[in-house]
Amino acid sequence: MISIELLELAAVPGWRAIEEDRLGDWLLRAADGFTGRANSALAVGDPGMAAAAAAEHVRDWYRARGLPPMIAVPYRTGEPHSSELDRLLAGLGWAPRSGPATVMVAAAAEVTGDPCGVEIEDEPDAAWLGRYHYRGRPLPPAAIRLLTSAPWQAFASVRAGGTTVAIGRVAAAAGWAGLTAIEVDPGWRRRGLGAAVTAALVAAAERAGAHRIYLQVEDGNAAARALYRKIGFTDHHGYHYRVAPELS
Repeated sequence: MISIELLELAAVPGWRAIEEDRLGDWLLRAADGFTGRANSALAVGDPGMAAAAAAEHVRDWYRARGLPPMIAVPYRTGEPHSSELDRLLAGLGWAPRSGPATVMVAAAAEVTGDPCGVEIEDEPDAAWLGRYHYRGRPLPPAAIRLLTSAPWQAFASVRAGGTTVAIGRVAAAAGWAGLTAIEVDPGWRRRGLGAAVTAALVAAAERAGAHRIYLQVEDGNAAARALYRKIGFTDHHGYHYRVAPELS
């Protein structure tokens, strides 16, 4: 089984921020506020200084860009306080952002589902983008850059009556592929479309040479977690974002 640190690093090429910087091994990312992953510091490895000093550097870096300072903290499933960094940030007043998530993994060959009726394209079309609702908000200009930022990616659509009713994205690098943006129209849920989109994207990734799959799902989304377990995924680790306190 791949370690938490190595899997987090394997996921980096699949969702590249517009601006990236290094603090030792830590990766600082900014993309006009679009998605937590692209606007947080990935705290994996040695930042090259004491962790408290690194947190202060991260805080200043994000505030200089008009963004809330956030650090993505991975941890053992269900055990955020198993992370020494998480305990340190909590002591410094960095609060957890809502929506902690679990990273799930599967071997591509073991993911079940019928991809019949799912269309795969190299780029997202206007209907795909119209269906994607990140946290219920319209997509900013940065979205297209992030969605097409990987060395390889593909986009799935299910259409009915001229309307796109389900979508998804997969991005691959170095043998791993990550699933994101899987969304089904509320009126079309419970018809197996989420599983169909997942199966189609996994098959596309496998053809591109990626044989291990990962995805992130919010801990509060019990239905999605149950679906992914049913079709072959298992929990690997959890993560959440710590946000710096306001300046007094």
